Amino acid sequence: MVAVALLAGCSKGMPLRSDDQTTIVPAEQAFALPEVGGPAVTAVLQTRYSNATQQDVLLANSAGTSGQNMLRIQIFGPVETSLGGGKGLRPGYLPAKNVQAEMRELFPGVRMRTSSYFVQNKYGAFGYAVGRTSGGDTCFYGWQRITSTGFAQTWIGNKGSIQVRLRLCDETASEQRLLQSMYGYTISASFKDRNWNPFGEPLPPDETLGRPGAPIYPISASRFETVSEEPQPTRQAAARTASSSSTAQQTPAQLPAPVGPVVPPPPGDSVASSAAGAAASRQTVPLVPAPPCQPGAAQTACN
Repeated sequence: MVAVALLAGCSKGMPLRSDDQTTIVPAEQAFALPEVGGPAVTAVLQTRYSNATQQDVLLANSAGTSGQNMLRIQIFGPVETSLGGGKGLRPGYLPAKNVQAEMRELFPGVRMRTSSYFVQNKYGAFGYAVGRTSGGDTCFYGWQRITSTGFAQTWIGNKGSIQVRLRLCDETASEQRLLQSMYGYTISASFKDRNWNPFGEPLPPDETLGRPGAPIYPISASRFETVSEEPQPTRQAAARTASSSSTAQQTPAQLPAPVGPVVPPPPGDSVASSAAGAAASRQTVPLVPAPPCQPGAAQTACN
């Protein structure tokens, strides 16, 4: 009887529970947002860990490359450890091999070239890589860790860190346009804890501001160096090109050939006659002959 009762209870099944560690939250609750005019936010997935909270801000995608454009934000701080399910994230800097592993997962089959230039946005230094697909899409991957370092981080203050990942593929945007997205995003979340401050203390103003003898000029927007394109010509080749252009500019231009009949020189001037004859031989217009002699006319008035 007991066995039959147990079998009857098992036949009813058990309720299915969803994983409450990963949820969909409204777009206005996103930890970070792309720049104004950037790709639209389509959804926000939030995952809780024992030492951090992660959000994948999914962005609009028009490229043919497989994968989802996203802005991933991982905020480390005083989270509720009981909601993380015992799993934690790595809070420190990632080695280069780990970044390569991330790109192989997010860009399957795309050759990504890591930039060797030092770049930084309003949150500090970051790294990035660019690649092009066989279908003509341009792909971009940026990574950044925001944390106060050095004397700014004390034993009890300026704690915490933020990890940022930006994955973009676009069929029309240039490499410079995708790189600009790494400069324009904004973090809009924080812990209400006086000891949590991954940004560090604000920097003082420049000492030259308002000082006489230190002029400040407007600076035009600088051009970005491309990573995915082939290397540019060497400096020697550019110098040769500039030299040849300078030589071409120094060469005097040829004057156009004269048009019209040639006026013969006065009689007795042999030098002028020779020059006129040479000039006449180069003309394409025939000479106009002198009128024939008329009876009774002077010899000097006719040919």
